Amino acid sequence: MLFVSVKGECLSEPNTQKPIIVAASSSLPPYVIEDTNSGIQLEILKAALKSQGISNIDIHYMSNKRAEQQLMHGKVDIVLNFPDALTTRVYKSDELLRYQNVAVSLANKELKINSIYDLAGKSVLAFQNATNFIEAPFKSVTNILRSYEEVVNQEAQVDHLMKGWVDVIILERRVFLYYFEKYKQSGEVKPFVVHAIFKEAPRPAYFHSKTLKNVFNLGLDEIIESGEYQAIIRLDGTEYAQLLNSKLRE
Repeated sequence: MLFVSVKGECLSEPNTQKPIIVAASSSLPPYVIEDTNSGIQLEILKAALKSQGISNIDIHYMSNKRAEQQLMHGKVDIVLNFPDALTTRVYKSDELLRYQNVAVSLANKELKINSIYDLAGKSVLAFQNATNFIEAPFKSVTNILRSYEEVVNQEAQVDHLMKGWVDVIILERRVFLYYFEKYKQSGEVKPFVVHAIFKEAPRPAYFHSKTLKNVFNLGLDEIIESGEYQAIIRLDGTEYAQLLNSKLRE
């Protein structure tokens, strides 16, 4: 079993192990949940490292932009979101999971949305920087929408959809299910349709140390083989919201 001292790029005993600093966004449940230091993405990361004897992990929450800068300067060891174009002195792991961005509409509107082009003429509310994350031709199609806005607060996307204020919301599938489950507790919900018109997006982790990246990949393979990975990834947003709510009530 390997124990890594990242700053020194060498192996070390576990009792001398320095904390691994992970930079993560605080606003992407069920993948990352700041209040509980948990979430699907974080649990996969922690489990893979733990399988290799690394459990001393500090999670720092910050904007994606700051995380990029911190990783480039070696201030943090791992970042969960990082532009693929910036690869100098950064090492990309095997994928932890895949995001599935989707369009969601109310069933009673009977919208036929089978491709990105079918969004034309509709009012759309998307997550922040969607035009930079979703593949072409999405960015150009936003010019022919009836209206288009992006928001940081993804819970508000579900609220706007359920109240009929927009035709379509665009967000990640598990994120939608998570916030829909929360919305059910206080708001009136309506039947909806999920339109899977976007490609899946692989999500690796990004490392300042090639050594740690290699160790993480070994750990990821190990938890996939043991079944621990499947136990984490099987939870969708609805189930994760229910699980989190039950823990908070305990």
